[in-house]
Amino acid sequence: MATQASKRRWRAAAIALMIVLNGSLVAVPSVTTPVHAEDFVQLHVSPVLSDRGDMTVQVLVLRDAENQWMKVTAESESYYSSSEMELEGEYTARVKVIRFRGVPSGWYEVTGTVFDRNKHVKGLARRSVLVFPK
Repeated sequence: MATQASKRRWRAAAIALMIVLNGSLVAVPSVTTPVHAEDFVQLHVSPVLSDRGDMTVQVLVLRDAENQWMKVTAESESYYSSSEMELEGEYTARVKVIRFRGVPSGWYEVTGTVFDRNKHVKGLARRSVLVFPK
């Protein structure tokens, strides 16, 4: 019983403080920070050590109504492959998985790019990965 009374007193004190500081019952306004391209797309690539030379790329995409297309590429000196897919804006799954099969050993530059409706780049992430057989 004493804990509920103390919680009510703290809540009342917090509301009174907001009234004093803001002049009204409105909470502190939210702070808007700029969104960087890397905030839209993140890449996780695995495995670097593979029996068959398969490379799995997990792309984490920020849900946004403007997201329309995504392109993922894997490129080395002797290999290039890409995968493109349409996104469903704010209803897009947060994680997309792309598998590049039978990639030869070597250093790869893996890139994930998200585009808006006007084909402008919304976000881009890049990872360097060394793939070699077991």
